[in-house]
Amino acid sequence: MNSLLFARRSALFALLLGLWQTIPAYSQARSYTTITAINVNSLSNGVQISVRADGILQYTDADSSGRTMSVNFPDARNGTGKNFINLNRYPVSHLQLSTPQGARNGIGLRLVINNFSNTNATFVKTPDGQGVLITIQSDRTLPTTRAGGAANPGAAPNQAGPPNQAGAPAKAEEDGAQVEFAGGKLSLRAVKADIHELMATIARKSGLSIAVDDAVSRRVSLNLQDVDAESAVRTIGAAYGLALSPINGILMLSEGETSDLATYRSSQTQSFRMQNTQASTASGLLPNFLSSYVKVNAEQNAVVVTAPSQMLAKIGADLRKVDVPSPQILIEAIAVELSDTSDLDVGLRLGNPNAGQFASLDSGAGAITYNTVGTLPRNFEASLRALELKGKARVRARPQMVVVNGEDANLFIGSQRFILTQTNQSGQTQNRIQPVDVGVKLFIKPLTGGNGEITTRIAPEVSNITELDLGTGLPVLSTRRSDTTVRVKDGETIAIGGLTLDQEQTRRGKIPFFGDIPGIGPLFRSRKKTTVRTELVVFVTPRILTAESSNFVNNSGNGFTPQPSR
Repeated sequence: MNSLLFARRSALFALLLGLWQTIPAYSQARSYTTITAINVNSLSNGVQISVRADGILQYTDADSSGRTMSVNFPDARNGTGKNFINLNRYPVSHLQLSTPQGARNGIGLRLVINNFSNTNATFVKTPDGQGVLITIQSDRTLPTTRAGGAANPGAAPNQAGPPNQAGAPAKAEEDGAQVEFAGGKLSLRAVKADIHELMATIARKSGLSIAVDDAVSRRVSLNLQDVDAESAVRTIGAAYGLALSPINGILMLSEGETSDLATYRSSQTQSFRMQNTQASTASGLLPNFLSSYVKVNAEQNAVVVTAPSQMLAKIGADLRKVDVPSPQILIEAIAVELSDTSDLDVGLRLGNPNAGQFASLDSGAGAITYNTVGTLPRNFEASLRALELKGKARVRARPQMVVVNGEDANLFIGSQRFILTQTNQSGQTQNRIQPVDVGVKLFIKPLTGGNGEITTRIAPEVSNITELDLGTGLPVLSTRRSDTTVRVKDGETIAIGGLTLDQEQTRRGKIPFFGDIPGIGPLFRSRKKTTVRTELVVFVTPRILTAESSNFVNNSGNGFTPQPSR
């Protein structure tokens, strides 16, 4: 009896254990719903996107503001057959459906909404729980159609009839299409006609062979009078963003956006190599709704476009318009060293209507000053040489540089000193010779908009060795910087003053014969160090180079002198 009772209990325990082991398997099974449709309605103040599913649809992590919005459907699969939906209904550009990384068994969807500009949205579940309504707000108020909904900004405009005698619009016609074909010409009048039914009617009456892809969904509204049947089909395709491609004598209409094999066959691909602009920059200048057609080939600096032929030609023409060479600007500089800026005022006064402006370059407080002196007089070089002969001026440098519009030009006027520095690492002393720039550095950035004026940013930096540090024995560098932006006409000159330079000069002297006697010669020699402070005035002249003026017309030791653009 006991053995029988034990056997029954053992069997019951084994049964319960088996049932317990099946519980995790059922708990691991994950239910999901399938998104069956994504519909879009235009509102007077925005766009409403309706996401429908065959079951309860849950959403999380809704990002409701910005140019790019997103929402997750963690328990959904994509049953629409599309990963990219081109809306082109302001403010929405297009939608993207994707499965996030790490999704188990392909369950989980992410919907990304790409807008033309920053905007806001609201997310609301439908009363039956099987859908989500996403309302994208617009900063524009769109006109309403006769049915009370908003007009589709991406659709072709309707052709309104004449007003009645009271001045009100003519009475709206019922939805549908009227197609007449006589004498080889087609006339049609369509109001929100289904494109499949409309093309079937045109094909039946005109004899054309027309096929419309099942993915195409359009309501057509337009008026055409006495046109070729093929021209009518092409007009409808172009007006509603459809690709038209003849295949074995059949006119095939498909979505312009390449989303499947059928639309890919009707599209064309072309690579546009950029000559003067970065491919990424050129593609970014195109409208946002074209982003799905355009790819960038960085290695070849090319923009690759896959689109219908009529759209391909338009995109190529726009790319050629933005791929234009940037203007080049010649920067001419003359650095004049003076002991007194008043010498420059006197020497250059003749023939210059702005002669009195040179004296204002000396601020007296060590500050860097700027002045626009207009076009330099013709006798500028002669007056400058006269000052040099009198010992009142010395031309330190005449640098010239050609830069692309909006790029930096760096000029240095001075000398490079080398100092010996010592560092102690791990008990070992290491000597290193370090260069130090002493003089004037000019950072110049010219920018022109093609109107004959040049906006020039100038940032001078003056460096002087003032003293030796008693502790380290290293020179102490004094640096002054300034930054300004000046607008001048092409060929006008900017004078920069207040660039004070301290130069150390050593004078050596000796008594003849006695100074050369070994042993006692140093007693009859002398050496005196003096610091001479000079004023440096830099004349900067930017010139716009054209195709003709870029030719070198004067090749001399000082560089080249181009023909001015004026």
